[in-house]
Amino acid sequence: MITVLRLLAPYLAVGVFWCSFSNAWLAILAYHAQILVWLLYERPRIGRMSGKRLALLSLPTIVTGALLYLLLPHITRTGLVTWLAAHKLSERSLLIMVPYFGLLHPFLEQLHWSPLRERTLLAHFMFAGYHVLVLYSLLSLPWLVVCFLVLAVASLAWQQMQRHCDSVLVPFVSHALADTGVVIAALLRI
Repeated sequence: MITVLRLLAPYLAVGVFWCSFSNAWLAILAYHAQILVWLLYERPRIGRMSGKRLALLSLPTIVTGALLYLLLPHITRTGLVTWLAAHKLSERSLLIMVPYFGLLHPFLEQLHWSPLRERTLLAHFMFAGYHVLVLYSLLSLPWLVVCFLVLAVASLAWQQMQRHCDSVLVPFVSHALADTGVVIAALLRI
């Protein structure tokens, strides 16, 4: 039952605050509050990080921002500025979102999803799925499917990184590079 509740944490935050109230900040803060509660319940092991492995395993995520920057004008079904504004994200709040979403969010998310990925294969799909809820009003169906598949594969890759390196820090850096790239790409496109 606890695993199910943890898997549903982002869906609750996104469903209530993103979909119902159209507020990105409340959605991410509600999600992070839930993660912090679950971290008090179960404290995952963080481990250490090897520089060589980190560089090699994080390399694919470095291109995420540049790729998204190039694709954004071609894959959105509504204007990015309009979509961001509809969820109460201005250029100024995106500047704050760069360090928050680029550093704190991936760290908390890796701590949250790491034990879930070890418990059930479903965690990879639940991780990818909640992102579809966030992006459904921005992207067309084919791109939502692509995002879902890319995120499910990323979750699988992060699980393998963690197993191989015995550390959540390597997936965190990979995730942080990707998320920072996404936010910077959005900021540069508005």
